Amino acid sequence: MQPAALYNRRSRKISLTALIDVVFILLMFFMLTSTFSQWKAVDFHSPVSTDEPVDSQPLMLVLRADGSMRLADGSLEIGATQDVSPAAFAADSTLILLPEADTRVQLIISRLEELKRLGVAVTMGGVASPGANEGGGR
Repeated sequence: MQPAALYNRRSRKISLTALIDVVFILLMFFMLTSTFSQWKAVDFHSPVSTDEPVDSQPLMLVLRADGSMRLADGSLEIGATQDVSPAAFAADSTLILLPEADTRVQLIISRLEELKRLGVAVTMGGVASPGANEGGGR
């Protein structure tokens, strides 16, 4: 073989069709065989307008990003690792949960479920700004 003939070889293009097929089959296999976490629905009461006057105002409960909660008037503080005690709220009381803007969704859901187990009616409010409604004289 002559040296000039070695340099004149044309490179063959590699077809990627077979590779894409294998990757697609692997993707489908892993998607169909993996297990995902069980999704649960969280029940909470949404506000309903009525013509009847309301006797008591709902309590505003601010959920901080670290998991701690406090009433908007500052009368109750619940730590991040502390469970909500059944005596903290009356069973027929209504709460509006105001999470801070940087609170994780999983934390909001966990606290909603905790309040639901106590039998408290919980409604999601808007986003609370950090430090808002701290209670006047602090």
